[in-house]
Amino acid sequence: MIDNDTAALGEIPAVRTTTGTLTQQWYLVGVLTVIYVLNYIDRGALNLIVNPLKEDLHITDVQVSLLIGLSFAALYSVLCIPAGYLSDVMSRKVLLGSAICFWSCAATVCGFAGNYAQLFAGRVGLGVGEAVLPPTAYSLLRDGVRPQHRARAFSCYHLGTGVGTALGALIGGSLFALGVAGAFAGMPILSGLRPWQLVIAVPGLCGIVISYLVFTLREPPRPMAAGDSASFGEMFRYVADNRRLYAPLFLSIVFGPMAVSAWGAWQAAAIGRIWGLAVPEIGHTTGLLALCALPFDALIIGFLMDRVSRGGTRRDRTIFLAIGIAALQLVPALMILYAPSIPLMWASYGASMLLTNANGVAGTLSLAQVTPGRLMGKVTSFYFLIANLLGLALGPTVTALVAEWFFTGKLAIVGAMTWCYPLLTGLNLLCLAIFASRLKHWQAAAAS
Repeated sequence: MIDNDTAALGEIPAVRTTTGTLTQQWYLVGVLTVIYVLNYIDRGALNLIVNPLKEDLHITDVQVSLLIGLSFAALYSVLCIPAGYLSDVMSRKVLLGSAICFWSCAATVCGFAGNYAQLFAGRVGLGVGEAVLPPTAYSLLRDGVRPQHRARAFSCYHLGTGVGTALGALIGGSLFALGVAGAFAGMPILSGLRPWQLVIAVPGLCGIVISYLVFTLREPPRPMAAGDSASFGEMFRYVADNRRLYAPLFLSIVFGPMAVSAWGAWQAAAIGRIWGLAVPEIGHTTGLLALCALPFDALIIGFLMDRVSRGGTRRDRTIFLAIGIAALQLVPALMILYAPSIPLMWASYGASMLLTNANGVAGTLSLAQVTPGRLMGKVTSFYFLIANLLGLALGPTVTALVAEWFFTGKLAIVGAMTWCYPLLTGLNLLCLAIFASRLKHWQAAAAS
């Protein structure tokens, strides 16, 4: 059982530290959110250009799925472990700033790839660099944000997922259109790139400049005595001692990322195949709709989660609220695939964006609620090892294989998405419900 004290929920009472002023706290959240946006622009660039990429390189949907999932997630998953260790023992600013430079260079290399093998290798390098972000950012948020503001902070941070995807679609659509129009002809470095290559290379070059933002942050103090560093052995013992809470939480991050990665990987391609829309139109419309909806989504969901938790005394309620919102999101999401007209399809897309943030916030907030600060980097690294190796890597390929085995024709991927997304999301929400129920009973026992 978890000890009934504040340390069980991520607070170390023996050493009091300060998170800094509110300005410093929210500047930290803002910078990390911008970096997370950049992260998703780089990693999600392929999602928009699936159809032209497939035609140009003469590859199958299954090969595309391996580019989107396995190539990125293989080393990304494993290297989260040493990244988690480093985030607990060295300067998190230096670690993260260096990683951003590396993954931005890898993204640029992807843009210059001329065949499948080169693109696959570049995606592997992208995963290596981005492996540093999750444990480092979570550790910074855990130590730099006051407990009563954490739901809003994690909600704002997870806004990067949707905003990064939206900006990637918007910017990518524009770059593709400019490439088709020959706008980069005669320009050094970029003039010889195909339109789909520009979508990948240009954001990578911009990321090298954005990495400077990390070094403007105030490094928050760690909630531990000087020189006190938890070992991996201690982390394993802690998780094992509290396995009734961690087991359903870790299971949820298999099914949740699998559902999200599969849906995100094939959504633009499905819209293009259903309605015959061009890449720029899909990119511009999805990007604009998401950018309009997601800020409201993050702010409202984060506020409601903090509100229903009653100042942190009923943290299980934040999870139950997220479960309800995520279940509701399935309705407009599936309508994207089966709307009878293009306007209704886009309306469904916008509605799904208004409800899309709760699921991710629930998992990461839960992790912060039950993990002591001195273990946060290491536990987060294993959290993402599971999420990415079994979720991110497999999601796109599972959907592609279901389409290949059980459906036929141009819209086979649409049929596979219809079955895979609700099933995987349902399993994720079931695991989160079990976790929240156990957290509720623990809170009741601790209060008595």
